[in-house]
Amino acid sequence: MTDCMRMTDRTAAIGASGTPPEPSAALVRSLAGAMRDALRSGAVGRMLVPPRETVEDAAGAKFISMPAVSPDHDLYVNKVATIVASPVPGRRATVTSVVPVFSASTGRFLGTLDGDTVTNLKCAAVTALVTDRCAAPDSRVLGIIGSGVQARQQFLGVSAVRDLAEVRVWSRDPARAAAFARDIEETVAVAGRHVDVVVAESAEHAARGADILSTATTSVHPLPIPAGLPAHVHINCMGAHTTESREVSAELLRSNVVIVEDLRTALAEAGESHAGAIELDALFAPGAEEFEKQGTIFASTGCAYLDLITCAHLAGRDDIEGFRLTGAAP
Repeated sequence: MTDCMRMTDRTAAIGASGTPPEPSAALVRSLAGAMRDALRSGAVGRMLVPPRETVEDAAGAKFISMPAVSPDHDLYVNKVATIVASPVPGRRATVTSVVPVFSASTGRFLGTLDGDTVTNLKCAAVTALVTDRCAAPDSRVLGIIGSGVQARQQFLGVSAVRDLAEVRVWSRDPARAAAFARDIEETVAVAGRHVDVVVAESAEHAARGADILSTATTSVHPLPIPAGLPAHVHINCMGAHTTESREVSAELLRSNVVIVEDLRTALAEAGESHAGAIELDALFAPGAEEFEKQGTIFASTGCAYLDLITCAHLAGRDDIEGFRLTGAAP
């Protein structure tokens, strides 16, 4: 499971900070631009980003550490999280995460950002970045499989870079799918736009004929995505990518260009099915415009360098309500 899904399952408890603020389309686009600049300038290549560490105790609780250091941004961050069993029978694990931020040159503690806020904004922005480079410019139909927090980030990310005419939503829980569809309708109405929002009858209905497909579920088995998708379809896959479980089939991974944040992480967590994947910086190499004409899959396994870029983008933005550093040393 990616760190996006791991950190922000809507059925998990958010923690003391309450519900994270919803990022605006403008903030998503500006962060996507900061990610693009860091990739193109080589700043990402100069970061120190060790593999994330997960420690699990005898009771099954998980303790996660995702550090990154950037000389270009003069930052050291470490997204740390706990995932422990819910005390309420039948509920999923409780997830709590925070991101302490330090100056890399002086070691000074700059403050803390809420981990869910960083994760949600990062996932929306990297979705916008990849979709803008891979989806055909005239893409108008988005299919979303899932109805939780990350499904919402998928809508935010894609709609920030494409003028959508139709959004299809499917979830195993029809009530949640309907609620998500209403949320989308309200969001586009506030923006003064019109989008046809459809609660799909099945995952196949959500996917068939879509220009862009986003999968954001906790499924450990490949979703029933139909064969015969448009040749140019772009898929954002935010759920499971492990050697034992995955949201998209091995056949889809073989027949499309696979894009990951970091190949080392992808191989360690998803195995050899991602061996031929390309990293995000390849989207800005000569000839990258050809991706718009091919089938592409962004198979997100997460990487801390994107958390660092997100923290750098927010660190000086006291004007953005809900995205402020707290607890900074005087």
